[in-house]
Amino acid sequence: MVKHKPSAALLAGVLLALSSGARAQQLFSLEDARSDDDGGGLLLYPNRPDLQKGDLDLVRVSAEQRSDGIWFVAEMGQPIRSPEGKVTEVGLVPVDRLARNGFYTFNLDVYVDQDRIAGLGQTDAIPGRGVTIDRQFAWEKCIVLTPRPDIARTMLQLYYDSVFEADLRAKQGKVSKQELEALEKRSEAQVDERYFFPNKVRVSGRRIEFQVPGEFLGGTPTQSWAYTVVVTGANLEQASFLGKPSPAGAAMMTMGVGTGIRSDLWGIRSDTDPGTPPVIDLLAPDPQTQAKVLGDYDTVAGRLAAVPGVAPDGKAALPPTGVQLTMEQAARLGETTPAGTGPAATLPSTERRAAPARLRTLNQLLEEGLITQAEYDELRRKILAEL
Repeated sequence: MVKHKPSAALLAGVLLALSSGARAQQLFSLEDARSDDDGGGLLLYPNRPDLQKGDLDLVRVSAEQRSDGIWFVAEMGQPIRSPEGKVTEVGLVPVDRLARNGFYTFNLDVYVDQDRIAGLGQTDAIPGRGVTIDRQFAWEKCIVLTPRPDIARTMLQLYYDSVFEADLRAKQGKVSKQELEALEKRSEAQVDERYFFPNKVRVSGRRIEFQVPGEFLGGTPTQSWAYTVVVTGANLEQASFLGKPSPAGAAMMTMGVGTGIRSDLWGIRSDTDPGTPPVIDLLAPDPQTQAKVLGDYDTVAGRLAAVPGVAPDGKAALPPTGVQLTMEQAARLGETTPAGTGPAATLPSTERRAAPARLRTLNQLLEEGLITQAEYDELRRKILAEL
């Protein structure tokens, strides 16, 4: 019997894999409840062969420090489907021309809360996800793993262009060309600072690995940070209609929800609320958490489901009392800052909330003991005086 020697390239690949694995240092590892890829218990998989139960079931999220940088790893319930050999429904375009990183059926967002101070940071999720982030896990950095990262980044910047322009027009009625150019630079800077769209991606079986620069994170992920992870279905062809989206209509390649069993949407039964979030899975070790969280929304009041994160060290967020706040942080804690916590300032922002939402935030701050009754009364008086 003739024994074939392995090629030099194969040996080099094996040695590289072994050496990189030996040098890898696990930074954190978080388990998710299994077989819960049904959103709040109401979403049904589309009627198509390349999306089956378990495909978008998040099982575990972890991160490693390797010789070539920081790598996040997500494990799914079933092997991740390759775009090779698939074509789009519209135009019959080969999917691997659009999705070039070895996957195409899902988006995975990781919202990183680095300071672990309640309410400091961002609470907005990516447009189209249909949820917000629980203020106890307000984030500083967001990693968006999506099949078309460059297009997704452009769509997000266009979204912020529209949001900033709408806010400025509401204030002054018209916007000059120079002001529009300044807004676009502001959008680009905001996306660069807050969001990262991985392009170095590896898929193997049920695992997908993606590299995130330490420069973006501002440090190495730790056990003390918290991570909110959201999984949605990917709509690749939505990017074909790339334009300047309205803030309300932006969907960021998120597969939506529709009554019945469809091929292009998550299905819901006819007696299910159509406002059901299109989130198919989220990181939550407790199997009861996901259904409770995703079912807690109010479309009439405009209140979205607030998704919590998970802190590997198990510690709760700290109150902001005594912390010197930036103007933006002060605005996010309810437009004006409680006495003693920093500069009392209102930030002209597209994320400025209407009075009902601000009053709800104020009530929550009082209930959680983050402000005194006297501070509550004063802030409530100021909000009502603006009506």
